[in-house]
Amino acid sequence: MTTVAAPPKAVTAAQLVSHILTPVVLGSALLLSTPVRHPEVSRLSAVLGTVFTMLLPWSILAVARLRGKVSNIHVSQRHQRHWIYAVTALSMVGGLALLTVIGTATALYVEIGAFAVGLLLVSLINLWWKVSVHLAVGTYVVLHAFADVAPTAAIVLFVSLLSWARVRCSEHTASQVFGGVLVGVVVGYLTQWTSQLLLS
Repeated sequence: MTTVAAPPKAVTAAQLVSHILTPVVLGSALLLSTPVRHPEVSRLSAVLGTVFTMLLPWSILAVARLRGKVSNIHVSQRHQRHWIYAVTALSMVGGLALLTVIGTATALYVEIGAFAVGLLLVSLINLWWKVSVHLAVGTYVVLHAFADVAPTAAIVLFVSLLSWARVRCSEHTASQVFGGVLVGVVVGYLTQWTSQLLLS
């Protein structure tokens, strides 16, 4: 069966969406906005949490990409993902240790803990299957930040757009994208339950 190539403009648009709505961008935006949603969290704590959870691991990944250690900045090859997941976990532990020393509100621990749970899930799945981290993070972020204020249709549209972009770029299959969405939903509900338990 002949494969029909995607129109160049569609591929370019998909790549643009993929580069804008990356896990580091969406995750950083959510963590930096924590003081807005939880005034008891200081801006300094939010910045530090963002640096160790998102920016430091991404910087290490960017250096690895420049040195040719990974196929691309999205780490398309599954076997190349193990070490970056491990580095991210270590960075998060270091960040949480620092936040414990300087003292921060419980809400930020919950926010970072959600990303830690998501990281654990995708790391375990990645042992035998490639799941979309873009969709895992994107789905979680949009559910966590906007579930109470945005129409369901808008959330579905966002997830659909990101799903389309990842498939159109040939970075994931539809099933891998769906797997990422499921991870994001699971982490979202776990975070909601934990927030009600610890922050109510």
